[in-house]
Amino acid sequence: MSAELSRRAGHYAAAVAESLLEAGLPVTGIQSCGPWHDADGEYLDVEAGISFTQAFQDRHGGGDCGLHWTGTSGWCLYTASQQDRYLSGDRWSGAGLLPGPRLVADFVDAFRLDPAGAGSSDQPSHRREGQDFSLLLDALAPYLPAQPCLFEDPQIRFADLHRHAYDNRVRRALISSASDPLTHLSLRQGELAALLHLLEYAESSNPSALTRQLAADLTARADRQTRTPETVRPPRPGR
Repeated sequence: MSAELSRRAGHYAAAVAESLLEAGLPVTGIQSCGPWHDADGEYLDVEAGISFTQAFQDRHGGGDCGLHWTGTSGWCLYTASQQDRYLSGDRWSGAGLLPGPRLVADFVDAFRLDPAGAGSSDQPSHRREGQDFSLLLDALAPYLPAQPCLFEDPQIRFADLHRHAYDNRVRRALISSASDPLTHLSLRQGELAALLHLLEYAESSNPSALTRQLAADLTARADRQTRTPETVRPPRPGR
């Protein structure tokens, strides 16, 4: 029961993460666990979570910031201070125990605009801890993958969603760039080399024609920029 609750909660988190990625948010991972006991022996219910990039966290307090779902209270967006890393604020969505993924994305958008005004600081109670697990399993069932043989593990499902989301972002950016004005960004040669190394790593870990083409384009531009007059061959006579 605990393992299945963790799996289904993970798939629910993956569905919410997909909606966040579609909204352009920098999601980095999902987590889930079944009912468990902490170090003090206190019983805790099923939980799930969604993490964001450090840049996102830095914009919201500079400490720790993420989405947390509990099987008793629903979703909250927590923040922690940079100094002590202890939780300094929880905002509960108040949209029920299992709100639709789009509602959770709207809650995060509201938090980004007005952290103190999004949701509520009062933790709701939608279900008694440790009770009615069979009902919770049924409630989570709609978020199971349509192709369970491919995405039995929520982490595999999220990895696929994550890759497709960023492929789409890169594709849209490159398609629109043909008519974009040129941007003059000063980079040190070492910084450009580091960027190309990261693109090479991205291609090796996630083979993509887009990554390969972008790396080739930046490399060609870098080669042109680093040529000196002495290294450029003069035109042949008569041309």
